[in-house]
Amino acid sequence: MNISVDLSGKRALVTGAGSGIGRGCAETLAAAGASVIIADMQEEAAREVASAIEKDGGKATALRLDVTDWDDARRAAEAQEQAGGLHILVNCAATWKIGPFIETDNAEIMSGLGVTLVGTLVPSRALLPVIIASGGGTIVNISSDAGRIGERSQVVYSAAKAGVIGFTKALAKEVGRNGVRVNCIAPGLTRTPSSEAFLEQMRVEDIRRAYPLGRVGEPGDIANAVLYMASELSGWVTGQILSVSGGYSTAG
Repeated sequence: MNISVDLSGKRALVTGAGSGIGRGCAETLAAAGASVIIADMQEEAAREVASAIEKDGGKATALRLDVTDWDDARRAAEAQEQAGGLHILVNCAATWKIGPFIETDNAEIMSGLGVTLVGTLVPSRALLPVIIASGGGTIVNISSDAGRIGERSQVVYSAAKAGVIGFTKALAKEVGRNGVRVNCIAPGLTRTPSSEAFLEQMRVEDIRRAYPLGRVGEPGDIANAVLYMASELSGWVTGQILSVSGGYSTAG
């Protein structure tokens, strides 16, 4: 028996897709046949990713999107409605800062909660009617194991990602009857441009010891889990939080 994931004819939008995990998710969905909208605050980065996908034979378009801005999200929804609907939304945009909470200022708190939590709710609210009108589909939110167990020196990030988990569970209960599944991936430490500085500060052996599988994640590890949640392989799965973290959340 052969099992394959074919997303041909599906339209997907990935936020924060200009780099890191978001880029990995966009590339994987495109490789499975979806037409992917590369949404990112950095328009040039979004265009570069879309161009790379198209060079590999996939279908992709770039979209500048401020995930905290309702007007931006509304315009994105109108564009998807006119372009043929939307079936998959991956909320990946986030920001994080490492440091003691007592030294965190108000601007850093508001930015962390804004991009990471509000920036998940706003696109979902704007695009959900389009997904429903398209016959249903899936929303995959990217949380973090920090949101499940908490991380010292990442207090605001942990709080925002815990909010993403609560949002996922609540929305799944609300929109299941509309043919929309809502799930959440909780990555562990993943090698991305935004995590490189942290990885450079830490001893590699110390990091590896924290992970039962002996390594940090790569964007493709997270993207494969997103592909599962976005496809009919998970057709009876909703409101779930899947840790993709090399066993980190089971350690200690």
